[in-house]
Amino acid sequence: MFWPEWTDNNYLGLNLRDLKVDESYLNVSNQISQRFCLYSLSEDCVNCPLRKLKQIIPNEDTIVTLEVARNLELRLVKDVCQNYLYQNQSTEGLSWSAKPELGEFGVYTLSINNMIKFEVDLEPVNVYLSLLYVGLLVSIFYWICKAGNKFYKSQFETPQPTQPDNETVALTTQRRLKSLDIFRGIAIVLMIFVNSGGGQYWWIEHAVWNGLHLADLVFPWFLFIMGVCIPLSIRSQINKEISKTNIVKKVIKRSLTLFVLGLFLNTTSGATFETIRIFGVLQRFAVAYLATSLIHLAFVTDTITSETRFQQVFHDIRLIWRQWIVIILLILLHLAVIFSFKAPNCSRGYFGPGGMHDYNQHQNCTGGVIGYIDRMILGENHMYQHAKIRSVYGALVFDPEGVFGCLLTIVQVFFGLQCGVTLLVYPTPKDKLNRWILWSIMLASITAILTFFSVEDGIIPINKNLWSLSFVTITTSLAFLLFSAIYYLVDVKNIGDDFWKIFLYPGMNAIVLYVGHSIFHKMWPFHFSFAVMNTHFLFLLENIYTVIIWIFIARKLYHKKVFLNI
Repeated sequence: MFWPEWTDNNYLGLNLRDLKVDESYLNVSNQISQRFCLYSLSEDCVNCPLRKLKQIIPNEDTIVTLEVARNLELRLVKDVCQNYLYQNQSTEGLSWSAKPELGEFGVYTLSINNMIKFEVDLEPVNVYLSLLYVGLLVSIFYWICKAGNKFYKSQFETPQPTQPDNETVALTTQRRLKSLDIFRGIAIVLMIFVNSGGGQYWWIEHAVWNGLHLADLVFPWFLFIMGVCIPLSIRSQINKEISKTNIVKKVIKRSLTLFVLGLFLNTTSGATFETIRIFGVLQRFAVAYLATSLIHLAFVTDTITSETRFQQVFHDIRLIWRQWIVIILLILLHLAVIFSFKAPNCSRGYFGPGGMHDYNQHQNCTGGVIGYIDRMILGENHMYQHAKIRSVYGALVFDPEGVFGCLLTIVQVFFGLQCGVTLLVYPTPKDKLNRWILWSIMLASITAILTFFSVEDGIIPINKNLWSLSFVTITTSLAFLLFSAIYYLVDVKNIGDDFWKIFLYPGMNAIVLYVGHSIFHKMWPFHFSFAVMNTHFLFLLENIYTVIIWIFIARKLYHKKVFLNI
C-alpha cells in the first residue's frame, strides 16, 4: 500500500485504529495458574524505577497498550504487584526481562507457559517513510508555486526595475544583509513547526531533561541573532549622533514592551492573577536584550588601535574586552551558585529533574538550586505548570524560562553580539567567516569537555530547561556554523535567492508570526484535525500546512511593505 503508516483496521480481534501515534499492542497470554505483574521503563526516564503497566490474571489473555516512541524495558514479575519496581530490588520474583524492539502499530505476544516467549505477530510500520513522502509533497508544492508565480508575472505584471530592500542597519556597504533575516526566518519557521507538533516525532520535540533535540535549537538561535543585531543597531544610532541617553531609553522601552507582550501571551487561556505565569520566552528576551544592550552601551568604543599583527587578528575582541570581563563574571557567578550552594535537603551540585530520578533520592530537588531559586522568587503558582518532567519523573513545578537561567541567556546573546561586532569590524567575507568558524569549533570543543561526549554524564550536561553552560556553548556553536553558511551562500555568493525567500519573508516579520501563531495556533484556518489522527504522516501534513499558511502571510506583508518591529 502506498499510503504511509497504513495498516489493517483489525488484527486478531484488535482494533488498530484505536491506537494513537507510536503505540502498539502487547498480548500477554498467561496459560498457567500464576499471577504476574508487567512493568515498563522508558529511556526518557533516566535512573527511574519501573512502573506497573498491568496485572496479569492467571489463565487469561491480557491486552496491554504500549507507548513505543522511545525504547522500553519490560519486566514480568510473579506475585509482586506494587506500583513501582526498583532496579536494586530483589530479583527473586523476576520471571522475564527484555528490551525488545517495538514500533508503531505492531502487535506482539508474550506467552507464559513452561517457558516465557516473546513473539512478533504483526510487524510495525515504518514511521520515517512519512518524512520522505511529506518532503516530496512539499517539494512538488514548492515547484508548482514557483512555476505559477513565474507564469503570473509573465502574463499580468509589467517588469519593474529592481528595488533594493528597505535598509534597517548600516553596514560598510550600506546594504541590508539578507542572512540576518533568513537566519531569523529559519528560527521562526522551525518554531511554528515544532510548536504545532513537529509531526509527533520524539526527536523533534523538546528533550525531557538532558539532551538536545531539534526544538531545543529555536530559542537560543533567536537570542543569538538578536545579539548579532545589537551592535549593528547601536552603531547605526551613534553614527546618526543619537545620544546614549536616548539609546538607553529606546532599549528600556523595547524591553518593557517585550516583557508586557510576553505576559499578554501567557494569558491567552485565561487571566487569573493568582496563577498567571510571570516569566516566559519574550520575558527572557526582554531581560537578556536589556542587560546585553546596556553592557555594550556602557563600554562601547571604536578608539582602540591595532598596530601589530596579533592586535589586528583579535581587533573585534579587543574592542569589547571590557564587556567580555562582565560576561565572564556572569558565567563564574552562575557556576559558583550551582556548585557551591544547595537547595534544602538536596545534594550540592545536583541539577537533575528530581522526582523518581536516581530512584527517588532527590524527590523534591527538581532543578537543584536553580529550581529552588526560581520557586522562591516566582512562587510555584506563577511558574510553567506543564513541563514534561512532571509526567515522566513526577517532578516538582519547574519553569524552563525562569529567573536564574537569565544569567547564561545574557551570555548567549553576547556571543551573538560578538558575531555582530566581527561583522562590523572586518571588511572581507573571508575574515568574517574564518572567525565565525573558529568560534564554532572552540565552543563545540568546550561542550565536549563539559559533557564528556555524553548526554547524562560529564561535568555539565546539555540541558535546555536549566539553560546550562554546555547548552549555551553547543547551540551557539551551531548558530555560528549555520549563520556562516547562510552568509556565504546568500550575501557572498548569492546562491538560491528564490529558495531563501521562504525564510526571508518570515524573518522580516518574526514578531508578527510569533505573536500570531501563539494566539491563533488552535484556531482554523491555522490548525485543523480529523476524528482519527494517529499517524506521523497526518500530523506532518497538518503541521507543515500551518507553517505554509504563516509563510504566505509573511510573504503578503513583505510585498505590502508592512514590517512590524518592537
